[in-house]
Amino acid sequence: MTTIQKPTFRQVAEQYIDSRKTVATPISTAHALLALKSAMPNCALSDPELVNLVVELAVQRGRSVHFDVLAGRASDI
Repeated sequence: MTTIQKPTFRQVAEQYIDSRKTVATPISTAHALLALKSAMPNCALSDPELVNLVVELAVQRGRSVHFDVLAGRASDI
């Protein structure tokens, strides 16, 4: 019997960032948060934690980031 492991939060965030092919366009924290919450509706991470993860991964990949989610308002999305 083969078991399929669900991707981790980090893997899903990495896939999102890598899917943004135009490196000249900054990674939008608001768009990333919406996409990740759609892909992982039962995510155990808070909105600010997801935003921080996206920012960390984007910077590691040499991408610029558009901070269009305020830290205190991330849960409003």
